[in-house]
Amino acid sequence: MPKSFEERMKEKGWSEEEISHAMEIMYSKEKEGKHVIYTKNMNPILYWLSLIIAIIGNLFISIILIPFLLVLSSYQLYFVIVVLALTFGTIFNFLINAIEHIETTHHIIAGAFIPAIAVITVFVMVNVSNKLSVVFQSPIHQNPVLVSILYVVAFILPYGVTRIISYFKYERKPKSL
Repeated sequence: MPKSFEERMKEKGWSEEEISHAMEIMYSKEKEGKHVIYTKNMNPILYWLSLIIAIIGNLFISIILIPFLLVLSSYQLYFVIVVLALTFGTIFNFLINAIEHIETTHHIIAGAFIPAIAVITVFVMVNVSNKLSVVFQSPIHQNPVLVSILYVVAFILPYGVTRIISYFKYERKPKSL
């Protein structure tokens, strides 16, 4: 079993007074207050940075999808899209939920804004790939609306599941009798 910080300090020859003083410095109310202020000030930066990363990531994934859109049949393509969207959606979910003290409005913005951007970028890239398939005389053409909806549903699924679980676990209050 791992030893506590205090036990390790005793083993190194620290006196009770030195240990008490060190623990007081590390866990003082002043330190806790500074941590809360720092966390609240950093959260907006982390939030907006996460949104920017999600936008760039969705654009990158949309560009990566072009070769798949040109060569894969519908079901193969749908599988690739779902796997990519679920993977990136899980990463996005982790980024947003790892930020402490995020307000409900920020969750709403993230839950609506990023999927909207994803729909637009995937829709545009499917149209681009369809035009490229005409140029390359490929018989494969994809439905931009269906591909976009499939991507966004799979992308937002991890975030939606997390929000639903969070609602039932923390925010839902039992009805009084």
